[in-house]
Amino acid sequence: MTRTSLTAVARSATSVDATRIAEICTTAYRVAFREVLPAGYIDRTVGIYFGADRVARQVPADPPKWFGYQVAEEDGRVLGAAGGGLTRPGVGELHLIYLDPAERGRGLGTLLLDRVTEQIRRAGGTEVWLSVFLGDAAGIGFYRSRGFQPVETVQADLSREDDHIRSLRMRRALD
Repeated sequence: MTRTSLTAVARSATSVDATRIAEICTTAYRVAFREVLPAGYIDRTVGIYFGADRVARQVPADPPKWFGYQVAEEDGRVLGAAGGGLTRPGVGELHLIYLDPAERGRGLGTLLLDRVTEQIRRAGGTEVWLSVFLGDAAGIGFYRSRGFQPVETVQADLSREDDHIRSLRMRRALD
């Protein structure tokens, strides 16, 4: 477990955490992107990725492509979730980090990022990639301040031609 001065720990999720992970991801996604993305895109994404059944199926790890959900926990409460894996030998991908919106700004995102980064490093990763929506200034700033550099823009996952939703692909080399 990784610990911060907050008394929060980052740990691998268990099946007991699945419902709370789904709640956090759904709520955080809706709050974070309500001013950035069309409502239909948000509903589609939440429905596909953050339903309780899907999250429950993805709690266990399937290394190296998925290290399972990782959670930030403090005083017995799950406050955030993250996950990542290797997309090919040496190349890691941070798939998600979401926090309970009331808990943002406390260092929990960094705690989870460090946890997933360490998993990628231990699996032989020498770089980490991620996608962040164009227009998500807070997300882009968070990742830039942690060493990620913009590389390219791409059509966002689940985007349709009429959505015109773009993601910024960012990369960080691992030491």
